[in-house]
Amino acid sequence: MTALDRGLAILGYVSVHGPTTAEAVSEGIDLPLSTTYRYLNMLRGRGYLADYEGHYDLGAGMLRLLRGEPLNRCLAALAGPTMFELVAQVGETALLTVRDGWSARCIERVEPHRAVRLSFRRNVSLALHLGASAKPLLACMDPRFIDEYLHSREPQADTEQVRAQLAAIRRDGISITCGELDRDALAIGVPVYWDGEVAACLSVAGPQARLTGRRLREAEAQVRAAGLRVGALLSEQPGQTVDEVRAG
Repeated sequence: MTALDRGLAILGYVSVHGPTTAEAVSEGIDLPLSTTYRYLNMLRGRGYLADYEGHYDLGAGMLRLLRGEPLNRCLAALAGPTMFELVAQVGETALLTVRDGWSARCIERVEPHRAVRLSFRRNVSLALHLGASAKPLLACMDPRFIDEYLHSREPQADTEQVRAQLAAIRRDGISITCGELDRDALAIGVPVYWDGEVAACLSVAGPQARLTGRRLREAEAQVRAAGLRVGALLSEQPGQTVDEVRAG
């Protein structure tokens, strides 16, 4: 087995089984553990793998080579730890959504113990112009896409209102909606950028009665900070560990 064969075998195994340990990789592709560690460290150093406390998964460098579901799985894996931290801070459901054509699709969802049933569930597609989990995705698209999307909608009575909301999201970098998808639910969403382009939307959602006043202001700041952390993970430099990026 050549060096290229070993590297590709490791990447192939991690892409299917990750997050996984060095021991599992070694056994899975029948490679000595010491050799496996050497290749894992090399691939991590080049950004193709990421080390999550001893568990390896595809890194930010691999995202540029991926499309469709593998890319979404990698996005969800990178954002997952930050989403758990966000849920612990806010105490409400965290969602990671991506644009899928003219829809928004949830690719990851982390719930607190007091979960509330929401419209956005994993792999469910909903309109781009409704809810703080979707609007930031639409707001960050180019004007031509926005025009075509809004023109396709029926009815179009609220088109100018939606345009104003999208402009506010671009200006403020955040969306807050009440009851647009789920009655009495409030959602806070921010765009997650990857090399200057929106890659996803990170949001929290819960009963409006629990997100008021000071608690709402705190949640806004926490969602903003979490969105920046996920964006930093996507843009991490080769050789950085996930913990180093989070600390930065």
